[in-house]
Amino acid sequence: MTMRLDYKEKRNFTRMEVECVVDYKLPDATEMQQAAGHNLSAGGVRFETEEEIVMGTVLEIVISPQQKLTPPLEATAEVVRVESSADGRCIVSCQFHQLKS
Repeated sequence: MTMRLDYKEKRNFTRMEVECVVDYKLPDATEMQQAAGHNLSAGGVRFETEEEIVMGTVLEIVISPQQKLTPPLEATAEVVRVESSADGRCIVSCQFHQLKS
C-alpha cells in the first residue's frame, strides 16, 4: 500500500482497501444478505450489493476477513451514503454505531 504524503485526510479514521465478505441484515429481516466489502475503517465500512438499501437504515453487520486468524467483526451500523455503480449495483457506506464483542 502506498500512502500519498501530499494528501490531507479529512476523515477521522483512515480507510483501508479490503476484499472481504460483509453479511448484513435489514431491520425486521430474518436472514442475512451477503455483499462484497471494499473498504473498512475504525468508523465504518463500504460494501457493494445487488439490493437497494435506503439511507438512514440501521443494519446488523458481520465482516469476515479472508484470513481466519482474525475473528469476524460484528456491529450495528447506519447507512450514511448510497451510490449506484456503473453496472447498477448499490454501493453502501455505513457508520458504525456499536461494535459487538
